[in-house]
Amino acid sequence: MTDAAFKLVSLEDYLRAERDSPTRHEYIDGFVYAQAGASRAHNIITSNLHVALHGPARRAGCQVFQSDMKVRVTPTRYHYPDLVVSCGPPGEDEYTETAPCLIVEVLSESTRAADQNYKAERYRELPSLQAYLMVDSARRAAALYRRTPEGWVFEVVAERIQLPCPPVELMLELIYEGVTF
Repeated sequence: MTDAAFKLVSLEDYLRAERDSPTRHEYIDGFVYAQAGASRAHNIITSNLHVALHGPARRAGCQVFQSDMKVRVTPTRYHYPDLVVSCGPPGEDEYTETAPCLIVEVLSESTRAADQNYKAERYRELPSLQAYLMVDSARRAAALYRRTPEGWVFEVVAERIQLPCPPVELMLELIYEGVTF
């Protein structure tokens, strides 16, 4: 590798280039990382969740964004979660969410470690976030970080998930409908 492979990119250059790019890129402290495509199971799970969350979110005055809405986690870190729910007013940049109440990541072999560790820590630093849901695309399993008055609580999902934002109960059966392992 050459030194050019590790060139830092300014936030302004990243945001400008990202608007016209056919490939999504995450931005972490000056480094830009291309995002790979997703498997059939990943797409089915994401679609099922989007459909299940859309009605309750709209009734609560919220919006659900799937895959292409980036989230500013810190001033120098931007990620593209699989689903984002936001109930606040739109921010200044219509391509970036800054105050999500729910973030969902669908885990794959290539993203599992980052989603369960690095991203879980970073997302929970967002003051607006009420829940971070991780759904496995390789087996029927899910886990949730939920904000409580005492702090964050980690829950392994058995059959049903009670989400605080939007306020809705989801069944694993619905999330995995149409997925074959």
